[in-house]
Amino acid sequence: MMKFFVSHLSLSICSILYVWLLTLGRLAMESSSVKKSSRSPSSSSLALITIIPVALLLILSPWLFSSHHNHNHNHIPPLNVRPFIKNTCTNTLYPSLCFHTLSSIPLNLHHDNHTRLRHVLQFAIHKTINRATKSRSRMTALTALAQQTNWVNNCIDLLDQTIYELQESIKPFYHLGPPPYATIKNLLSGAMTNENTCIDGFSDSTHSQTCRLARYFQKSLTPIMRMISNCLAIINHIETSGPTRLLSQAGYRDHVPSWMTAADRRLMQTPPPPTVVVAMDGSGNFTTISAAVSMAPNRSALRYVIQIKPGIYNENVVIPRQKINIMLVGEGMNSTIITGSRNFVDGYTTFTSATLSVIGNNFLARDLTIINTSGPEKHQAVALRVTSDAAFYHCQFISHQDTLYAHSLSQLYRECAIHGTVDFIFGNAAAIFERCLILVRKPIPGQKNVITAQGRLDPNQNTGISLQDCTVMAAPDFSITERSNFSTFLGRPWRNYSRTIVMRSYLGDIIDPRGWCAWNKYSNLDTVEYIEYMNFGPGADTKSRVQWAGYHNNSTTDVDNFTIQSFLHGANEWLKSTDLPLCSGLYAKDCKSASAQDNEDCQIQYCLIIYVYCTNVAPS
Repeated sequence: MMKFFVSHLSLSICSILYVWLLTLGRLAMESSSVKKSSRSPSSSSLALITIIPVALLLILSPWLFSSHHNHNHNHIPPLNVRPFIKNTCTNTLYPSLCFHTLSSIPLNLHHDNHTRLRHVLQFAIHKTINRATKSRSRMTALTALAQQTNWVNNCIDLLDQTIYELQESIKPFYHLGPPPYATIKNLLSGAMTNENTCIDGFSDSTHSQTCRLARYFQKSLTPIMRMISNCLAIINHIETSGPTRLLSQAGYRDHVPSWMTAADRRLMQTPPPPTVVVAMDGSGNFTTISAAVSMAPNRSALRYVIQIKPGIYNENVVIPRQKINIMLVGEGMNSTIITGSRNFVDGYTTFTSATLSVIGNNFLARDLTIINTSGPEKHQAVALRVTSDAAFYHCQFISHQDTLYAHSLSQLYRECAIHGTVDFIFGNAAAIFERCLILVRKPIPGQKNVITAQGRLDPNQNTGISLQDCTVMAAPDFSITERSNFSTFLGRPWRNYSRTIVMRSYLGDIIDPRGWCAWNKYSNLDTVEYIEYMNFGPGADTKSRVQWAGYHNNSTTDVDNFTIQSFLHGANEWLKSTDLPLCSGLYAKDCKSASAQDNEDCQIQYCLIIYVYCTNVAPS
């Protein structure tokens, strides 16, 4: 009887809010079509009509939409499956939530343990999709009432991305054979990161209504993040209790990531024939990159190659979720340049400031430069943000703070150059940087340079930043005299389970002897994972490094988990198969056996070749 009463009361209040919205819409139309008169509603009346429903929805929504939740909580699983569910849930970070989520699962006790675990995971993901979908509906209603909607709309986009990734993660369960657990883990890790990004986006606002919205979003999204965490924990439980070799490689063909085709490998090896051409002078199919992207077919199974002729393209380019299999091909780092200038000081969030934003999956790019021209005084100013599986070859990314936002999913950067000051390689993707040049620029007074800021939220996420065979050094315009006024660190932990490794890389004298710095606002140093392995150069001495519980150096056991093949599940074989051209003397790998003077000459040679554009065009 009480459930019936609460249900009908909820419907009644929602109906009242709906009528209120209709009234607001009618008044708005009347006020826009009728000239000012004593009969026109005043602005204060309209504001009152707008604010009251928002307040009611914020106050009542947790109670109004929880009746089904409370009812389900009374559903106790049958006695014969309780021990199995309890045992499964003890392996998660949120066992009570796990037990509640699985309370209504139908299990066949005649199945073997592994099959039952597979059904448990499928059921848990399905429940998470339901929860996320219902939250999305409530947030859409809230957005219709709220006045400050910029970041709210971004949060809804992120929730859409989460729902998409959750739906993609459950699809393999409907096919024969073992699910590709590595791929599923990648998708779930990205889904969790999306929700945290939404909550983070409210942190810089002091507006009272925005703060209320932030609390509402956090209350709504935190359970979704925890349900995803439990799904990740169940996968880890499966992998440690079953045929792990088969499971860890599932979804990868011949040591190749599942989204990489043989044709993709050839495309990264040799510039492909274009589908369309972008040229500023009008000689191609389009004069802007954005126009070419918008004309690409949605969800195409074929690679859509956009060739970009030389020029400086001043535009903020977005590769939307539905535009998959896009490839951008420039005509060289110093010839094809995309620039933008969005930044935090001018009103953009870190997430929305990117010159190039990649959301569409299976993205490839080569032979171009992406710049955010905002100066260091503008603080967060992203050149590239990637929320997809993506690979970049011979690309250059230039900004100051927050240059490259490796937001989520799995990413490869090979023979690229990244320039910046503060946290300029950051995010929570599984991101590998192989044979890349990392140039540290001059920051503003009072700042310290930090190369990486990895944001792993959960110990079960498969994410991290791995720098392999890279060259880390000061930018040519950052003089030795100026360097003495600023400290430069390899990284700092952005979240409690932050994970970064630097291996077989040349570290210049710009690196502080401590190597890494703390970020107490965001992380616990006991749970982070920071590794250095077989680095060389004047900044590679580890004798004075930090003494964190999570810091390790030169341990083969630690490194095995972070090679390209292990970390990206076989991508190393794909990189070898591309036979990408290497220029002698450009990378740390080629300098390693040389003398100290040869090492310095090598770095200067690399600098002169790859940095020539920056000294002429890039912001100082």
